[in-house]
Amino acid sequence: MTKVGVALVGFGTIGTGVLEILQSNRELIQNRTGVDIQLKYIVDIDIKTPRRVMPDSSVKMTTDYKVALKDPDVEIIIELVGGTGFALQLVEETLRAGKNVVTANKALLAEKADVVFGLRNEVGKVIGFEGSVAGGIPIIRTVTNALAADNITALYGIVNGTTNYILTKMSEEKMDFKTALGQAQELGFAEADPTLDIGGFDAAHKIAILGALAFNCPVPYQQVYVEGIDSVDLIDINYAAQMGYVLKLIGIARIDADERVEFRVHPTLLPEKHQLAAIRNEYNAIMIESKYLGTSLYYGRGAGSRPTATAVMADIISIGRSLDNPERSSKYQNFNNYPVKPMGDVESRYYLRFNVRDQVGVLSGISGIFSEYSISISSVVQHETKTGDHVPLILTTHRAKESNILSALERIEKLEYSNGRGIMIRILD
Repeated sequence: MTKVGVALVGFGTIGTGVLEILQSNRELIQNRTGVDIQLKYIVDIDIKTPRRVMPDSSVKMTTDYKVALKDPDVEIIIELVGGTGFALQLVEETLRAGKNVVTANKALLAEKADVVFGLRNEVGKVIGFEGSVAGGIPIIRTVTNALAADNITALYGIVNGTTNYILTKMSEEKMDFKTALGQAQELGFAEADPTLDIGGFDAAHKIAILGALAFNCPVPYQQVYVEGIDSVDLIDINYAAQMGYVLKLIGIARIDADERVEFRVHPTLLPEKHQLAAIRNEYNAIMIESKYLGTSLYYGRGAGSRPTATAVMADIISIGRSLDNPERSSKYQNFNNYPVKPMGDVESRYYLRFNVRDQVGVLSGISGIFSEYSISISSVVQHETKTGDHVPLILTTHRAKESNILSALERIEKLEYSNGRGIMIRILD
């Protein structure tokens, strides 16, 4: 039996979930894996407030993380404090102390990957981070182990449960955005300040991590294109549904034939029969396209105490099993330096909605501008519902360059029969 001493730093929702699993399933873990996980410390700025699960007397609770770093029997520090300030300091000190790290901190890994993994390689220790992306789905291990011998060409994911819940309610129950967000907050799916979720930033952190692993290349978080759902209008969800589409916040990591990579997060219309279109409420799913396996789909709860804690425990067990042979753990060295494709060069199909005056020549005028930018119209729908003397005109296009679409929208906005800038939503077939 391999004994593994661990210290838990951060006793919040996920930390409580880790303790719950350790207390409930310690014997099960021993029998299945041959690893005896011994929790020695719980470190938190608040050790007095009772949690729904509390440790027994064998676990020392303290506000001083350095006590755990100095203990030679502690081999793994579990970082669950979040953010990129103290968390980075803790990870650096842990690695320099010769200990391994398990973290669920997506912001840290996405924004400070060069520092964190550079130091990890320097000191020869292990960082487990399965819980950082889609907690209930073992996607990190899938990309790095199960698909290690395959060439991943694209990854598409619903990786934020909050936004998926909101869009599900808007689509199925015709709630407006504000009402759906309020319900998500009441149920605990959204924070009091939901900016990271609804702005797409949480999903962007996760796509940066997955993209780096899938293509073995550094992904500066700042190079991930991000567009959230806070400007999504129920009108467009309804119009798109009539055309057979479902709106989701999709994260995309893809490499093209010229070995240029693209990393983006934005509202996306999916055909109703698309595999990701059926993912509802707070669930996550990730679809991977690879050379030999083809298309594979991974589905589960994306966040929360227990799903993320399960992923954290998987990392602890994995490290415990390899303590006698740390070279088994991937180093992620020899990075590829793929150029990032500018967003203007990205090609997609598009849903476009204009408010135009109901008069002869409108469609021909818009078509003429599209022709100048090599944009081909796929379908046209004009609704009779008027706003003043204007009516909604909905178009979908064939594949076109984003820069051409944006230039055309700018031109159309200035037409005398156009009322404001058109709405643009990308379509993924």
